[in-house]
Amino acid sequence: MASIRDVAKKANVAACTVSRVLNNSGYVAPETRRKIEQAMEELNYIPNELARSMFRQKVGIIAMLVPNILHPFFSTLASDIEKELYQKGYKLMLCSTGDDVNRERDYMETLKSNIVDGVILGVNNLDLKEYNDFNKPLIMLDYVVSSKIPVVTSNHKLGGELAARKFIDSGCKNVVHICGKQTREVLSYQCHIALEKMLHERSVSSKSIEIDWNDFDFEGYLNLAKEILIENPEIDGVFGADMAAAAFLKAAIQLGKQIPKEFCVVAYDGTYTTNSNILSITTVVQQVNLIANRAVENIIGLIEESKLVEPYSEIDVFLREGDTTLS
Repeated sequence: MASIRDVAKKANVAACTVSRVLNNSGYVAPETRRKIEQAMEELNYIPNELARSMFRQKVGIIAMLVPNILHPFFSTLASDIEKELYQKGYKLMLCSTGDDVNRERDYMETLKSNIVDGVILGVNNLDLKEYNDFNKPLIMLDYVVSSKIPVVTSNHKLGGELAARKFIDSGCKNVVHICGKQTREVLSYQCHIALEKMLHERSVSSKSIEIDWNDFDFEGYLNLAKEILIENPEIDGVFGADMAAAAFLKAAIQLGKQIPKEFCVVAYDGTYTTNSNILSITTVVQQVNLIANRAVENIIGLIEESKLVEPYSEIDVFLREGDTTLS
């Protein structure tokens, strides 16, 4: 395999001149550049991309940490972020932490070495000092942990209000909302706060049920839904992330409830799971493509110092009507 020295010898130039051509740094006369490129072609020289990247202090890879890659929202978001990064000349390294603090810490320690240019975080289990001391640019998704770390999120308050208004308009009187366990302030929880507030103002009963998202697949959600609905037959509305909403819809149908006359469902996120049932689920949609676009723009802006990155970016949500609420 040919080396830089082989190319330099054939082109009759110094090795450092070949390096300038490879790294596109410094002036090289057009004729000299042509000779070097011709020598590379004749020797079938393949540059070591990693070595060149390390020389430039840039490797072209951005890591993304998520709690569970099987969760529809995170798998969809990761896919959109990968597409955005690729269009801008970067690759994605995806790390699934299982929402475990030790796994997150292990990943972050590994990523401190020069294997990535920056990190997009969809998890938040470490101490504030560990994030502030991290030696690469960081972007947080849905968490505010430090004024030093920019955040990209959705307008979750609006999301909760849209869902509440739909339950009210559908005549629901007893609404349950399924949410993740809140061990630390998380912005997405604002949708549940807004939902409860608006339902309370309209004298609609509401109850939150906290679960650990990582403990359940669809069958787990389905079993939980049946248990809750059997024990609480008065429930006539359910709000939750897409997979949980789909499971409650299936459980309600299996229990003989008429949809949406007797039982309404509103999902939150807007992934493929809301349209994979016989009935399409009314959904508050997070615009994942726009979240991905903003996260990628911001992390690259920090890496390349090419733009002023806003400390807080909020993307609007919208209601997509389905078959599981009354018009």
